[in-house]
Amino acid sequence: MKKSQFCLNLICLGLLLIPVGLNGLETKLSGEFWVRWISEIAKRKDSNGNYDDKLVSNYLSLERGYLGLETKFTEQVKGRFTVDIFTTDKTYEYQVYSLSDGTLTSSTKSGSIDGAGLKIKYAYVDFGGFIPVKDMTLTAGMQKVYFGSIYDWSYTLIGKAPSDEHKVVNSSDLGITLNGFFPSGFGEYQLGIYNGEGYKKIGANLKENTDFAYLGNLRLTPIAGLTVGGSYMLNTVGRDKNLDGETVNTSYEEQKLTDIFTRLAYGPVDLNCEYIVKNVNFPNITDSGKTKEYSATGISIFPCINLKAYLPYDLQLLGCYDVWDESDRLETDKARSKLNAFTVGINYNFLPDETDNPAMQLQLNYTDKKYDEDKSHSDYADGKKDSSQIYLQLKWKFANTL
Repeated sequence: MKKSQFCLNLICLGLLLIPVGLNGLETKLSGEFWVRWISEIAKRKDSNGNYDDKLVSNYLSLERGYLGLETKFTEQVKGRFTVDIFTTDKTYEYQVYSLSDGTLTSSTKSGSIDGAGLKIKYAYVDFGGFIPVKDMTLTAGMQKVYFGSIYDWSYTLIGKAPSDEHKVVNSSDLGITLNGFFPSGFGEYQLGIYNGEGYKKIGANLKENTDFAYLGNLRLTPIAGLTVGGSYMLNTVGRDKNLDGETVNTSYEEQKLTDIFTRLAYGPVDLNCEYIVKNVNFPNITDSGKTKEYSATGISIFPCINLKAYLPYDLQLLGCYDVWDESDRLETDKARSKLNAFTVGINYNFLPDETDNPAMQLQLNYTDKKYDEDKSHSDYADGKKDSSQIYLQLKWKFANTL
């Protein structure tokens, strides 16, 4: 395992250095690193079987470490390669086999034995002018998924974009997209075909879904400071039929995903609002005791106030209210729930560069998560799944032209 991990690291490093030797007009090296402390309190059983608040997490981590190269081959052809280095996610998967009544079954487990993990976040090429439409670019490779706020989420809040946090879509995926801009800064649009499985799957797992995902995204800026947009995606999870014996796969699901996004930026105030609908159908389920289809909805309201113009320090005050509702599932479904989450925080930006962009940011967030027990499975009763987290994070970044 260690040998294969070492080889993977060498391959990624080699790919990272390839553009340096090419006859490109310009190559930029960049990095961004998040060192995070998290403390989480949640309910756990005591010796008497009662649920009490307990400290369940308290640790430091390198949550993300992005290292990338951007190469300009010509004025219209550009490439980007970014790796994600981390210490928190699982770094490999393995199979556990069990024998029962003469039947051998297996299950997939994950774990981490290395000091850090590595994933390819971006690996794509932009071809401008490939299609004879003004301000249109064709992008091929591992790239952003243009759905809602996920593709330009700036992590002013420590948490993820709503569609990423609630696992509606992945932040990047292998695919081909058309990206264009409307005249006079009126907006942008994207059309894309993706694998539909994200950037974390490797090997055989990458091919468990044989259907592509299809996406359309539109952003309009009718007046300065106001942005409105919408995204729509068709996706599937798993195979309709298993390869062995063509038996029906009951976990196969068809998804229709919708996002409506609004942003208002006026003076020191930046307000983001998002509404998400996830329609899921399980066409192969015939058991009336299982959820055959459901609709999940999400609402996110995220205001941020920039105090830089009023204080001697570059400070930001922020808050976020999130709702994620999967109560449309059957009452017996353990995934049935409705989450209400509140976040408050403050950011301190410092060490500005020559363009006045801060090289470092110190963030402090507090999040409280509570579930509506009337619209959740019985496992959520009496606040058994409620939790609160404190995050303290230092982000630092750099960018240099080679």
